Amino acid sequence: MLTSSVHHTAQTAATLPGRLKPLGSQERALLIRTALGLEPVDVWLKDGLVLNGFTGEWLKQHVWIKNDTIVYVGDKSPSQDVRETIDLDGYALVPGYIEPHAHPFQLYHPYTLAEFALVHGTTVLIADNMMMFHALDLAAWQEQMETMQKHPLHWLWWARVTPQARDTRTSDRYTEEALEALAHDPNVLQAGELTDIRPLIEGDPSALGRLDPFIRQGKRIEGHAPGASWETLSRLQLAGVTADHEAINEEELLRRLRLGYYAALRHSSIRRDLPALLTALKSLPAGWERLMLTTDGSTPPFLEHGLTDFLLRIAMAEGVPPALAYRMATLNPATYYRLDGRVGAIAPGRLADLNVLTSVDEPTPESVMIGGRLRVRHGSFTDALPDFPYPKKARSWARPFALTLEDMEIVWPHDEDFPVLHLLSDVITVLKSMPLPVQNGKIDLSARPDLQYIYLFDREGKWLARGVLSGFARLPLALASTYTASGDLLLIGSRPERLLRLAEAAIHQGGIYLEWQADIGDQHYFLPLPYDGHMSDLGMDRLITETKTLVQLLGDLGFEHPDPIYTLLFLTSTHLPRVRMTEEGIYLVKEQKIVLPSIILKR
Repeated sequence: MLTSSVHHTAQTAATLPGRLKPLGSQERALLIRTALGLEPVDVWLKDGLVLNGFTGEWLKQHVWIKNDTIVYVGDKSPSQDVRETIDLDGYALVPGYIEPHAHPFQLYHPYTLAEFALVHGTTVLIADNMMMFHALDLAAWQEQMETMQKHPLHWLWWARVTPQARDTRTSDRYTEEALEALAHDPNVLQAGELTDIRPLIEGDPSALGRLDPFIRQGKRIEGHAPGASWETLSRLQLAGVTADHEAINEEELLRRLRLGYYAALRHSSIRRDLPALLTALKSLPAGWERLMLTTDGSTPPFLEHGLTDFLLRIAMAEGVPPALAYRMATLNPATYYRLDGRVGAIAPGRLADLNVLTSVDEPTPESVMIGGRLRVRHGSFTDALPDFPYPKKARSWARPFALTLEDMEIVWPHDEDFPVLHLLSDVITVLKSMPLPVQNGKIDLSARPDLQYIYLFDREGKWLARGVLSGFARLPLALASTYTASGDLLLIGSRPERLLRLAEAAIHQGGIYLEWQADIGDQHYFLPLPYDGHMSDLGMDRLITETKTLVQLLGDLGFEHPDPIYTLLFLTSTHLPRVRMTEEGIYLVKEQKIVLPSIILKR
């Protein structure tokens, strides 16, 4: 495997936040005096096996740290006093990992994800703003981004330019003024991911104009183009797109690399593609410097294996040399996002955000150092992280309730086929027209346990979308979830009267509610989601356990796909094929057509 040299691209202090800002002249002067032996070294990392990400070498070296920054990497021992010496003989030293495509709202919230990430060696999260941007007004969100810079982990963000659901309420957030403000915000590194690509590839000036503020600020643009042809990717590149993480096979990945895209290799709870993609790359003579690794916002059960450290373990098991694997998780994303002057490598001027490994092929760190200070040892924090309360404005869910059984009835002629949503996978749906039982002019599923009613109830209580779902379960159940892309209440179940009861509970306390019949009687599962109905306040270990239980329960009831949590999120996401629930009703995405309208509720 051959790799190309990496060229550092500087970014101005005005466009980088917190500790990532370039150092001032007085700070640089202090570091130089320390390197000259005129100032004491704060931390001396002695005799570690240090990864040089630029050359791919493992070198037995010393690392000197002053304040939070590396001042020297080489063979010399400090000549002045050293405040702390850490002997790394027998250990390997690599930079902190970078997750370039995080969705920090998959039932966890940003702070619980950050704690989990640090324990597993990920020190930079470049994250999706969607849920928080929907829950908070612009000023509150910008204030929250700035507050998060005080966290030991580096939080950096992408700014969505359109919502992921066909929804008037969320669409109204994406004003020209809001996008301009986010483009100028130093906490925002890119626009994306661009899930609504059709207007872009058709050259729609309005859609292209949404990207202009970010392009003017020199920020990256990330696409979302699953299955895109060479022609589509070419036009997206003309629109300004610089990276895409949606390749699922060799052909799709090579299209992106040949066009000059950066590509994050995904291995997630809904797409476990990394081994196949790495196999396809083994004969590639160049292009590895444009590859990154991402877990793409995996849901909690998948994270029992780790975060970026888990992907590194897979890569090395597939035969990728360790130095190259670590580079895909450190220097490559740092270079792409123009952060490589401060993170992504062990070199002078870089922050001392470092992972201490027991061996080069064991990516889960024994210790994690942030800014030259040991923060994690043996999987535990050396001291408590500071408290970062989630904004009060995003904590409530309680909404008006004006739903009746009469609203939930679906009137339908007995001699006409019904447009049924069918789950092909956990995230892909199709429309199936089929005859359904009709009693007294209304759909009656009491004799069809393989089918469920599906409703989307407006979180403000104004409308209700109604339909029938297949491929979700084989046994009777009732499920209510405030965890949806549109932010509305999703109801799935066999009996409308039971769903009505769950809906009333869910609309007053956000969460995922599940009821089912067992030999011992009615059984219940409840996962509270106090942060805007989307995010739990449980620590990650507890949340992994709780959500594994949910996945197992739904599997026992007949759900056959890997990730039902993503199903709940994406049934309202109109960036995916082929049919979705929206405020207007059942919506065919490609045709941009409503096949069963929603109803307006009487309040």
